[in-house]
Amino acid sequence: MPKTMVDYKWDVGTYFTKKEELLEAIKCYALENGRNIKFVKNDKRRVRLRCIGGKGKCPWTAYCGYMKAIKIWQLQKIVDNHTCSREFNLRVLSSKWLSKKLEKIVRENPRVKGTEIREKISRKWNVGISRCMAYRAKAIAAKNVEGSFKEQYKKIYDYAYELLARNPGSTVKVNVEENEREPIFKRFYACLKAYRDNFISCRPIIGLDGAFLKGKYRGELLTTIELLIEDLGGPAVCASYTSISDRQKGLLPAIQELLPGVDQRFCVRHLYWSRSRFTTKAQSDTLVNNMSEAFNNVLLHTKTKPVISMLEDIRLVSREII
Repeated sequence: MPKTMVDYKWDVGTYFTKKEELLEAIKCYALENGRNIKFVKNDKRRVRLRCIGGKGKCPWTAYCGYMKAIKIWQLQKIVDNHTCSREFNLRVLSSKWLSKKLEKIVRENPRVKGTEIREKISRKWNVGISRCMAYRAKAIAAKNVEGSFKEQYKKIYDYAYELLARNPGSTVKVNVEENEREPIFKRFYACLKAYRDNFISCRPIIGLDGAFLKGKYRGELLTTIELLIEDLGGPAVCASYTSISDRQKGLLPAIQELLPGVDQRFCVRHLYWSRSRFTTKAQSDTLVNNMSEAFNNVLLHTKTKPVISMLEDIRLVSREII
């Protein structure tokens, strides 16, 4: 099926490997062109369609049959000519089919309202759906999205083992909370060997920042200092590093507890005036925490995804940067 069905011209003899593929093509064609297609016949052997636009006088008709010998569907007859104008309300749409188109919207914003869904569909395809259909489609999409979130948490150990197998010498840790029914995910930490080795040739500055996850179960994406210190060679090595942050509450004493005497800088955008934070020991032109902020910006959409999809995106983005 082509990427767009706008003004699509049907050809007699076109094959469809499955009936679902045929129905998807018909519904996408009706949606993108605003055609009021009706299923006159729809069974295991045949699908007959006609356009009921123009007060039922439009000549467009199509017939698809199942070829039992080769187990495939074929478009056998078509009158590919519309005399009707584009219509706003289409009978061919269903909440179950529409839910597939809404999964991305629901994944990015689980709290999206039915009225917003109706507006988005109207703007994108210039068709209208009822309030009830919008809420039913959202409910189905939310169930599918939630299912994908849950399934990926179940596979988090498999993902961790795969990372270690593909990146020997790396550190990957999964932390869960034991429960009577099943373990509850708490944290995931990864420091790939390639990133750790490349850090040696970088300036000895660690940008500290965090970001809230916006998926189904929320959470936070953070720079984990205690484990990172171990991966970079221990306190003795990291004592010569400099950290820069946005003055998050409690971060200063936490760093000092882990690395007593280590230099800490504040991003000048989050620092009104404090001479004590400008020392001559840590000499660098890095005055803002833009490297961390820019990384968070790149992950804007990533933070809405299920956990393994999100971690894979972070790995790929990090690889490009390093």
